[in-house]
Amino acid sequence: MEKYLIVTDTTSAMDKDIAEKYGIELVALSVIIDKQEYKDQIDISTEQLYDMLRDGKIPSTSQPNTGYLLETMEKWKKENYEAIIVITCSADLSGTNNGFHLAKDTVGLDNIYIYDSRQVGAPVMDMAIRAKQLADEGKSVEEILNILKIKTENSYSFLYPDNFIQLSRSGRLSPMAARMASMLKIKALLCLDEQGKSVDKYAMCRTEAKILKLVLDKFHELGVNAKEHKIYISHADNMAFAKKAKLLMQATFQGIEVEINNLPAVLTCHGGLACCSMHSTLNI
Repeated sequence: MEKYLIVTDTTSAMDKDIAEKYGIELVALSVIIDKQEYKDQIDISTEQLYDMLRDGKIPSTSQPNTGYLLETMEKWKKENYEAIIVITCSADLSGTNNGFHLAKDTVGLDNIYIYDSRQVGAPVMDMAIRAKQLADEGKSVEEILNILKIKTENSYSFLYPDNFIQLSRSGRLSPMAARMASMLKIKALLCLDEQGKSVDKYAMCRTEAKILKLVLDKFHELGVNAKEHKIYISHADNMAFAKKAKLLMQATFQGIEVEINNLPAVLTCHGGLACCSMHSTLNI
């Protein structure tokens, strides 16, 4: 059997425990708070990020530190892997994919395949886990990349900010617009466009029930079903919503697998506390 290394980054919603469970290498993005850099899941935990948000901190994220990436790739080079498959979030949403390419060229790794998932969050984790399973089954790099491409083309993602506080703090929404939306009790549903290029407004409505109905309607339109699909619900300290959404998904698509996990830092920094994402992925 070939010796393959499967790699993803922390935009995937994967943490150290999940990475260790499946034997996947996890590369950390950086979280910047008060001009101090923390490696996600290494120097700062999900819970610590929540605490900082509660304290009114305004975090941002950036692609993995260049020095850290070069050091990591030098380590991989010494391991004599037959192939290294790196699965990143959409290159249009983060410079992480480009960072891997630059580090690859600098180190001179010619057996590394950097796959742009065109996704963010749990679908990226799903791809990494499946790639590792396929590698363990002895599939070729070409076969693995073909499966990843099918998964990319059959994943859909929603992001639901519980409120507009973090969007306002980070400058993505004006304070006036945030106050007006809060006063009018307007809720926003965002989606990743089908090319994975941007997170756009999907709908505005008044109730959480309407938000969930819109998600279910879209999943129905996409042909989501228990036999062929899996749903991920990721949350930033909002288990109540995640459980409610899970019960509704299971009641609607009877027998479907629904997994709840933590929202990755990159989405929490944008959406804020209590933000949730919902993703459909194809089981293949």
